[in-house]
Amino acid sequence: MLFQIAWRNIWRNKSRSLVVIGSIILGVWAGIFILAFIWGLYQNNINESVFKQLSHIQIHHPTFLEENDSKYALSNSNEIVNSLKADNRIASVSSRVIATGMISSPTTASGVKIYGIHPNSEITQIALNESVKEGAYFDSGKENELLIGEKLAKKLKIKLKSKVVLTFSNVESEIVSGAFRIGGIYKTKNSSLDEVNVYVQQNYLRKLLELDASKTNEIAVLIKDEGQLDSIKKYSLALVSGSKIEDWKELSPELGMIIESFNLYTYILTGIILLALTFGVINTMLMSVLERIRELGMLMAIGLNKRKIFLMIMLETFYLTLVGCPIGLFIGWLSVTLLGKTGINIAMFSEGLQSYGFNSMIYPSLENENYIIIGGMCLITAILSAIYPAYKALQLNPSEAIRKI
Repeated sequence: MLFQIAWRNIWRNKSRSLVVIGSIILGVWAGIFILAFIWGLYQNNINESVFKQLSHIQIHHPTFLEENDSKYALSNSNEIVNSLKADNRIASVSSRVIATGMISSPTTASGVKIYGIHPNSEITQIALNESVKEGAYFDSGKENELLIGEKLAKKLKIKLKSKVVLTFSNVESEIVSGAFRIGGIYKTKNSSLDEVNVYVQQNYLRKLLELDASKTNEIAVLIKDEGQLDSIKKYSLALVSGSKIEDWKELSPELGMIIESFNLYTYILTGIILLALTFGVINTMLMSVLERIRELGMLMAIGLNKRKIFLMIMLETFYLTLVGCPIGLFIGWLSVTLLGKTGINIAMFSEGLQSYGFNSMIYPSLENENYIIIGGMCLITAILSAIYPAYKALQLNPSEAIRKI
């Protein structure tokens, strides 16, 4: 009986009830959309970092990352690479020789990180060939060909076929230089890396460094299923004992922190939106109580106890939320699903985004557990919002309330 009365009460003033329901729908949708957009932005950055830069796993000599010195290299690198390639859980493996030095053009110079690569390996590893905007991807057949970032090329005021000089230390800590010709200019979604990373033929860089053919500074591994990341790390550690093996979360701790703290962001952002919604619900329900003072006084006078009055007001608020919340969740899910396929183009901010490694096309997405969190928080908010109006109803004196005009 009480449930039926509460349901009928919310439709006595349809306009007001629909405004509250609309507010709930809008609040829930806004919470879902904002979280999905943020997660899509983060996922975009993670994918760009993993598939275009870091790979899932990197293997180094224990001292290499601390000293950034080419002499700290992994031995028997060819055997390691072949063993990893034989594992059907692994999608791609590439070895890299790395040096830190200076690049000089006729006008200026800049510090760079020099990657000596096998071009074919990096096609499957980080799809480096897809980022080439001018020239070609190591197809001249010349050993001194160099691939340079667009931002760095502008800084050095050079173009295709320009000659540059790379200067760095070899494994004997002697300063060496090599002349290179610009064979291609690339541009990725991370302009800050484009300004410091250059790519050359591995064999030629190895020759300049005087590094043994069996040694390499870095082995990058791309896996098929990220759920097997830990098991592949353990396998790699057994294969390359004494080396330093790190996954992308360890190589870029800020990305790992984003994933771990996203649920916290869910609670905070949803809480802020629902807090604003709470005041609207409290105001509406308080108005409803004050308009029905005489009616509530009559109900108390004929024997409806305060507990039932309190429950009735709570039920009215709960019903409003029960109508609005599922609709908001559905519209939010539908928006995320559709936009997750078409994407949101924010090209107007592309220059700023690229400096932080973000793509201008964002694909919103959200895990099912986040919908549950938002729905649960919405219902809790409704219950908390109803307490004060229900408490005010309990303060009414039946004899005074009946005479209220």
